[in-house]
This record gives sequence, C-alpha cells and structure tokens, in this order.
Amino acid sequence: MNNISITDIIEQESIDILMQVILSPHEDFAVGIEALARGVDPNTNTSVNPNELFRQARMCGLAVELDKLCVKKAIQEFTHIYNKNKSTLLFINIEDSFISYSITYDYLIECADEYNIPYENIAIDLCDFDLYSVKEVEIFIEKYRAKGFYMSIDDMGKDYYNLDKILLINPDIIKINTFLLSKLESEQYRKYLLKFISSIAHEMGMVVVAKGIESDKDLNFFIECGAQFVQGYYIARPSKLSSSEIDDIIHNFKRKDNMEEYYFKNKVDSDRSTMTKIINFMNNIKEQIDGIHIGHEENNFKQIFDEYSYVENCWILDMKGIQVSDAYINKDNFRTRNSSIFNISKKHMDFSKKEIYERLVNTILDVWITKPFHSLLTNNICLGVSKYIVDSKGEQYILCLNININRFNMVRDSV
Repeated sequence: MNNISITDIIEQESIDILMQVILSPHEDFAVGIEALARGVDPNTNTSVNPNELFRQARMCGLAVELDKLCVKKAIQEFTHIYNKNKSTLLFINIEDSFISYSITYDYLIECADEYNIPYENIAIDLCDFDLYSVKEVEIFIEKYRAKGFYMSIDDMGKDYYNLDKILLINPDIIKINTFLLSKLESEQYRKYLLKFISSIAHEMGMVVVAKGIESDKDLNFFIECGAQFVQGYYIARPSKLSSSEIDDIIHNFKRKDNMEEYYFKNKVDSDRSTMTKIINFMNNIKEQIDGIHIGHEENNFKQIFDEYSYVENCWILDMKGIQVSDAYINKDNFRTRNSSIFNISKKHMDFSKKEIYERLVNTILDVWITKPFHSLLTNNICLGVSKYIVDSKGEQYILCLNININRFNMVRDSV
C-alpha cells in the first residue's frame, strides 16, 4: 500500500468496522462490543490489515486523522446496537498519538454527542502507549473519566510492564490476552499469575475480561482464574452485528455452570445443615430489619454488611416483584464505579420472573434459597436468598441477599 492509498482511505472514509461481543459466561447478557477497524483500499477494493493500516498512517503523519476516522465510524456503527440495548458498552481502541491530541481537542466527546451515545456507554481501550508519556496519559484519563468514560487496559500481558499500567490508569476494566499464556511454559505458573492479576482487579473493583478465547479449554481455564467476561473466536468472530444477532450469539453460547459438579469437586458443604444455617441466619436478619423505612434503608444494610462479611449485596422488592430500594453492595470500591458493567439491579427493576422472587411467593415457605451461581462482583460462588419482611407501616416486602457460600460456611462453622 502506498502513501496515496492511506490518504485516499482517510479522505473517502474507507473504513469497515466489525464488532466482537464481550459476554458473561454465567449470565445471559453481553456487557459490551469491541469495535475493530479494517481498512478498504478504495483504489483496489482490497482489505487492509489494521496493523499495516496504522503503520502506514504513522509513517505519513496521519495517525491522528486515521484514529479520528475509526472513532467516528465505531460510534456510528454502534448507534443501532445502543438504541436497542441502552446498557451495552462500546470498546474503542485508541493510539498513543490520539491521547496527546485528545487532551487539547474534544473529538471523541463531540462524536458521542453527535450520535447521542452517553459517555458512560463508551470504554476507552488503552494499550500501545509509552510510559515516558505518563503525564499526558494521566491528564487524558482525568479528563475523560470525569466525563463518565470507562478506562480499559487492552491486551494485558502483551508487554512486561502492564502492572505499571494498572497503577497508572487505575482502570475500570482489564482485558487479559491469551498471549500472556504463551510466555509461560508451566500451566501452573500461568494459573498463579492470572489468579494474582484477577484477585488484584477484584479487590480494586475492576472488571476482568479474558480476550482471545478460542476453545472450551481456554474458556474454562480463564473462568477458573477469575475472568468475569469473555471475548474471542470461540464466542463469536468479529462481524457486522445487529441486536438480534447479538441475542443469537448469547443464546447459542449460553453456558450454565454445573454447580453440583463444582461443589463436589471443591468439597463445598451444600448439604441440609448449610440450608438450615442460612434459614436461621435469615430469621435473625428479619428481626434486625423488620420496621425498616423503605427508601431510607442504607443504615440498615450497612449494619448487615458490618456484621456479616459474607453478604455480598442486598435489595428489597415489593410484593409484585418490583425493586423498591437501591441495590447495596458490601464492597466500598463498587459503590461509585462499574455498577452498570456488573449488571447491578436498579430501582424499579422487575424480578417477577426471577427465581429469587417467583419461587418464594409460589410456595408456603417464608425463605427461598436459589441455586448457586458465580457472582459477577467477586467471581465467588453465591446463593441468592429471599425472605418476607415488614416495613415501618406494617406492609409486607421481600428482602433479597446474595451470600458468598464458602465464606458463610467458614464463618458459621467457627461460631
């Protein structure tokens, strides 16, 4: 490809945007879509490899112009997906030259405004920048995070200094690339390293995305190591996507963990005595929380979190299954960041078809305990529990909790 071709590509906006889904292997939703740019040489109508495309742009001093075009095209292509699903994130890769440009200019902001995409629906993928430009990166992050954009480290493990990037960026999202695995011969070392990175991320309230999943073995390995979301050819190849096609990808991929097998493998106590302990625990909680003022429940929930570290989050439903409180989370880092990424339920959400509500109101029991599931917040194995409570006016509501079952058993067995 010659210099005239890269100029023509930019002038004629000859860029194709493909989308790749990032989804939860535990729940039926896609957290986001990564936009991948491909050049099309207008003179030959042939596809241009993105690495070659950006290499030529840098050589010709057109890297910023090419990045601007890719950003515009990505947001434009994302619009129809956002209009169907307001919670989906768009992941956009940007080059280091665009970081410098964006400190002074607001092109990314202007594009989001032009296509009516909220800033909080865009995650900026940061990867190929040099640590000598630390000050510029800090200014860029401060500017765009203040606007509501998410920050993501792309291709974690591609370079050896990525832990420095975690400290510098304090990202909302970390994408771990399978390329990381090729640097370590021992699978045990790979597992230790990935679990270490994931544990840091979970403690800091970050989301872990496993990128480059190409097989069921990759999928299971990364989930075991702490990935909350997955991306790769095994889930879906990059393509032009409609909302219905995203739904089809989720439906076809749908992977329900065999928790009974997990419990057996890890010797987790899931017998009748555990269920009895949970029922007794919920009876104690009811005594503490009965008389609650709906809409002013924060102090009540804070007391629960202070006393019971194994309660991950809690919320209240009315008798029709509609959420009437905020969802409160037992982890300070999650109070102000990433709630939409973690699929945290919000006030007015309808739980009428969910197990935690439906099974309770359709039985004679006053406590319901769900099947075990992976928590997106911490990647722990949890049980959902619901129980009838009474508010300050004597009206009946339903309290819902998610309990870390391993921690619950350790704490209750020590009492």
